[in-house]
Amino acid sequence: MKILFIQLPTSHLGAKEIVYPLGLSRLVAQTPDHHSKATLDMNIASDPWVDFKEKLQDMEPNLVALSFRNVDPLAGIQSSYISSLKTAGRMIRELLPHTKIIAGGPGFSLFPRQLMELVPEIDLGLLGESEAVIELLLDSMEQPLLVPNLIWRNDGEIVQNPAEKPLDLDLLPQPAYQYFCPDDYIKQNKYVAAMGIEGKRGCDLNCGYCVYPRLGGNRMRLRNPKRIVDEMEHLYKENGIGLFHFTDGVVNRPVDHFEELCSELISRKLNVSWTGFLREDSFTGKSADLAKKSGLVACYFSGDALTEQGLKILNKRMSKEDILKASKITADLDILTMCHFLVNLPFEEDNHHQEATEMMEKILDIHESAGNLGAVIFNTVRLYPGAPLTKKLIQANLLDPQINLVYPVYYNPAKSAYVLYDLEALCHRAGIFSQLKITSHQ
Repeated sequence: MKILFIQLPTSHLGAKEIVYPLGLSRLVAQTPDHHSKATLDMNIASDPWVDFKEKLQDMEPNLVALSFRNVDPLAGIQSSYISSLKTAGRMIRELLPHTKIIAGGPGFSLFPRQLMELVPEIDLGLLGESEAVIELLLDSMEQPLLVPNLIWRNDGEIVQNPAEKPLDLDLLPQPAYQYFCPDDYIKQNKYVAAMGIEGKRGCDLNCGYCVYPRLGGNRMRLRNPKRIVDEMEHLYKENGIGLFHFTDGVVNRPVDHFEELCSELISRKLNVSWTGFLREDSFTGKSADLAKKSGLVACYFSGDALTEQGLKILNKRMSKEDILKASKITADLDILTMCHFLVNLPFEEDNHHQEATEMMEKILDIHESAGNLGAVIFNTVRLYPGAPLTKKLIQANLLDPQINLVYPVYYNPAKSAYVLYDLEALCHRAGIFSQLKITSHQ
């Protein structure tokens, strides 16, 4: 079989910061070599749709696999990447009427039935971990009922097969670097790590807005730290990659696995650096010191709320004090820190907005002398079907249960939308004053 693997656009085309297509690369590696394989990442193509057309016409594949990683850009941006999925499906069908089209990836797995309805050209969809079933699928194209994790069309009806048991992550193949060359990614990025590394999949935290448990399971499945560092060492020695980003929802949980990973990196004496999202209440002075020695150069915190009410509503299971302690640790160790917060949250009142401002001032004060605060990113909350917060809003009659959440929907009441801008202004002033060494007395 001739198979063309396509990474659809996952950022605004023209954006300078791109990421390596780790999931699709592993899928290509899992596909047996007796099939003829070709690939295209539209995010790094100089003229993506021209290249897509040429790949289709030159190869005339029997199967095109479309990786749809992101549904929309997040960050409050009211646009959708579904247009790329629609255009790709129609182009394949127009140019190659008999070619099968399969879709997958995290974005597709969140809305499989809706996307099959919106893009009628898609014949099959793989949900969740496609690596687990790709070989079986290719051997059973005429018997789709045999394939777990598959959604498909049967006489006009959309049928979804039961899920396969989660993968043992230590059995994952090494990404197909010969098809997606790491060099093509690291030479383009200036500020963020292009190369992702998986330490685990799944999450047991059940935060109110989050869909990670749906995508990867509601428990953490851990990779052996030695295998993780093996992958990093290979990329460092073969491609000169010295900066990595852990794709885990939270890098530093569980703590013993995290500390074992840091110790393995230290023992290998690799000259590499890494970034990742870390959880504040698991971030101790001991683990932070170990992380820095292992190569941590930028710490991303996603506290998500600046008020105790907000933390409760989002089911974060931590306190404002946890957030402040984590800031103090990174300031003391001079670790570059980025903070992410959701504002104008459901069930917050005017007094909570004042509480958020006071909390943000405390965080800025902690980082001021160290000068280690790289950025503070504010957003409103994106609502996903089935998420605990979405259910609460429907129960409270604050959200129409019939609303189609496949397109961007944010909770952001107009009367208090100013809160985000006030907080941005506060951080902007603090950043400029710090840069110009001006001391604020207010």
